Amino acid sequence: MRTIKERVYSRYLQKKGASKPLSEWSQFLSKMMAVEGKPEALDDMMVLDLSYANFSGNVTASFFAEAGAEVIKVEPPEGDPSRILSPYGANIQGVGVPYLMESRNKRHITLDLAGAEGRENLKRLAKQADILIETFAPGEMDEWGIGYRQLREFNPGLIYIAITPYGHYTARGQEAAHTPWTDLTSQAESGLAALIGDLPSAPEPYNWPTRAGFYAAGYTSAVGAACGGLIASLFKRRTGEGQMIDIAAADAFASCVGFPPTIGYVWKKPRIRYGTLDYGLCPYGFFKCKDGYVAIACFRDQDFRAALKLLGKWKIEEDWKTLLDRITDDIDKVLELNGIVEKAVADLTYGEINEKFSTYSVKAARSKWRGGGLPVTTKMLTAKDVLQDKHWQVRGTFNKIEHPAYGVVTLPITGKMSRTPLRIKWISAGIGEDNDYIFKKYGLSAKSDSA
Repeated sequence: MRTIKERVYSRYLQKKGASKPLSEWSQFLSKMMAVEGKPEALDDMMVLDLSYANFSGNVTASFFAEAGAEVIKVEPPEGDPSRILSPYGANIQGVGVPYLMESRNKRHITLDLAGAEGRENLKRLAKQADILIETFAPGEMDEWGIGYRQLREFNPGLIYIAITPYGHYTARGQEAAHTPWTDLTSQAESGLAALIGDLPSAPEPYNWPTRAGFYAAGYTSAVGAACGGLIASLFKRRTGEGQMIDIAAADAFASCVGFPPTIGYVWKKPRIRYGTLDYGLCPYGFFKCKDGYVAIACFRDQDFRAALKLLGKWKIEEDWKTLLDRITDDIDKVLELNGIVEKAVADLTYGEINEKFSTYSVKAARSKWRGGGLPVTTKMLTAKDVLQDKHWQVRGTFNKIEHPAYGVVTLPITGKMSRTPLRIKWISAGIGEDNDYIFKKYGLSAKSDSA
C-alpha cells in the first residue's frame, strides 16, 4: 500500500507572507511534547479526595492530580473498598488495576472519620483545602459535622464536590440516599441503555438493551465534576467565594443522550435502539470488510457522492442524493443503503479501502474546489491495536510508569498543552503510605489516625 506522507494541512501556513515559516511552526509543535522544565497549572491547589467505593470521585481527583494539584486521598484505616474492584479479580500486590491507575500523583493517608480525632483532622485539612471531593450518601458528611454546611464556616473559599447516584435534593434523592452507586444503574436511568443494542426486530438476545462496555456514567460524572470544580475555581479566584457542586450520576450521563429525544420530538415518536445505524447520518457506522471492520462516515451530500464513486456504486446516486433521502424515519430504507455499503466493502481489505479514501481526501484537501467531498474512514481497532499504534506512541498518549512493587504500569494522558502539560509523576497506592508527610505538613494529630 502506498504511504501518504504526513502533512500540515493548513495551506495558509505555506502562503507567502504567513506570520511564521512552516519550519518554526513545526518546531513549536515538537516542543509541545516536552514536559521537563514546564510549570503545572494547578501546583498551588490542594484537593481532598474523600471518594469512597466510587470510581467517579477517584477519576475526578485524578484530573486535578495530572494538572499539578496536591491531591490527598483520604481512606479509612482498612482502605477504600474500591481498591479490590478489578476485571476478573486481577490485582497487583493486592490492589485492583482500576484503583492503581487512578492513584497517579496522589498522596494516600488514613483518617478514621467514625471517630472524633479523624473528623478534627479532616477539618484541619479542609481549612487549608481548595477543593474537597466526596461520594458518601447525601447528608452523611453533614451528620458527622464535616459536610459543606459546617466546613464553609471556617473556609468560605472551599469548593465542595459531592457525587452521588441521585443528588442531594428531590424526593427521589432522599428516598434513595443510601442506595450504593453502580455504573450499571446510572446507565439504565440516564436513558443510555435503552439506546444501545441491536434493532428491536433482531432475534433474541441481540435485541435486548445493553450497556456501554466501560464505566461510561462514572467517567462522564467525573468529567462533569472536574469541569465544575475548575469553573468554580475561576470564580473563587475572582471573588474569594467557594461553592457546592452537586453531581448526580444519572443526570451527568443523561446530558449526553439528548440528541435522540430531539429527533424523537421532530418525528413525533420516541427513538428506538438503532444498532449500528445513526439518527442523523448515513452511511455512518461500522461495516465488515475482508480483514475486520471499517468505520465510514459521510457528513455532507458531497461526502456521500465521493464515497459512492470510490466504492463503485455511483449508479444508486439518483435515489439517495440528499441527506433527507438517506435519513428518514423508515428504518428499512436506511438498512437498505447500509446493506449496499456493506456489500461494497465486503471483498476489500481495510488497506485497500483506506488507500482509496485517503488518496481522494488528500487531493480534495489541497484543491481550491471545496465541493469534492471528504468521506471519512478508519479501521476499528482493538485495545491492543491502540496500544501498539505508532501514532499514539509518537504523541506520548500512553505513559509507562515504573514502581518497585507494581512493576511497569501503562497509563493514558489525553491532550497536549504547550505551556502547562499534564503529566504523571508517580503511581503508588499503599494504604496510609503518606501519613507521616501529610500529617506533618498540615499539622494533623497522629495519635491514632495513622495506625
